[in-house]
Amino acid sequence: MTDDSPKKTIPMPIMISLMVLLFVIWSNAFTSIKHLREVFSPMELVLARFLPFALFSLLFILSSGPRRRESLDILRVAGLKIIGMGIFGIAGYNYFLYVAQTEIKPGAAALLTTLSPLMTLILAVIFLREKVPGRRVAGIILAFAGLFVVVKYGRVGMGNLPGTSHADVRYALIATLAPLSWSIYTILGKDLVRTRGPFLLTCLSALIGTLPFLLLLDAGFAQKFYSMRLTHWLALGHLTILSTMVGFWLWNIALKNMPATSVSSFIYLNPPFAALFGWLFFHEEVTGFFLAGGAIVLAGLYLSQSKQ
Repeated sequence: MTDDSPKKTIPMPIMISLMVLLFVIWSNAFTSIKHLREVFSPMELVLARFLPFALFSLLFILSSGPRRRESLDILRVAGLKIIGMGIFGIAGYNYFLYVAQTEIKPGAAALLTTLSPLMTLILAVIFLREKVPGRRVAGIILAFAGLFVVVKYGRVGMGNLPGTSHADVRYALIATLAPLSWSIYTILGKDLVRTRGPFLLTCLSALIGTLPFLLLLDAGFAQKFYSMRLTHWLALGHLTILSTMVGFWLWNIALKNMPATSVSSFIYLNPPFAALFGWLFFHEEVTGFFLAGGAIVLAGLYLSQSKQ
C-alpha cells in the first residue's frame, strides 16, 4: 500500500462500492471486539489493535525522504489537527467503544455508533461551513427512522428499552462518546485530506493515537498473547489489518472525494450488516421488521447520496 496524493476524483459508483465494502469489514469488528475483551482490558485492546499498525506507520514514514518531509510539514502546519485525529479517532473512539462493550451487545454498540452522522452533520455545518442539501438531511433522517425500526422491532442490539438494565444504560451512554469522538476525527480529517494524502494522514494519526497506550507495555501485557486461542488471533487480525489499516485508509479516501456528512451517513449500514452476519455465521434471528427497517436504511442512504 502506498501513499496516495493524486488529485483525480474517484467515480462515485466506485466510491460507494468501496464504502459498502468498508462497512462489511467494520460491521464485523464489534464481534471481534467482544471476543477479544475475554483477554484484554479496554486500554490493552487499543494497544494490541494499533501497535502493529503504529510500527508499520513509523517504518512507512521513515523509509521515504518525501514522506518524512511531508510528515514534518503536516506537524508544523497542522500539528494540533493531526494530534486531535490521533486522540479522538484512535484513542477516544476505541477506548469508549471497548469500555461500553463490557456490558452491551455488539449489535447495540453498532447501533450507537450510528449517532455519528447526526453529530458530524452538526459539526460540519458549524466548523466546515458545509452546505448540506435538503435531500441529504432527509436521507439521514429516513435512514435513522429505518434504524429505529430495526432496533425497536427487529430484535437487534438492546431490544426493547423497558427491559434494559441500569448497567446497559450507563454503558450505552459511555458508548455515545465513541461516535462523538469519531465525528471530531472526521471533521479534522476532512480539512486535512483536501491537500494531503489519505494514507499518510492515516499513518500519522494512528502513530500519534497509539503513543499514550505504550505505557501499558510490560510483561503482563505480553503474557496475554500466550493465552489467546486461534479465534482470538483471527479476531485481532481482523481488527488490526482489515478494520484499521484498510478501513481507516478507505475512510480518509472517502473524505477526500465526498462531503463529510455524506461519508458519515454510511455508518447506518453498521447495525443491519452486523445483524446480517450474525444470522449467517451465528444463526441469530432475523425478523421481517429487520428486513423492512434495513430496506428503509438503504433507501435513506440512496437519497442522501443521490443528486436528484
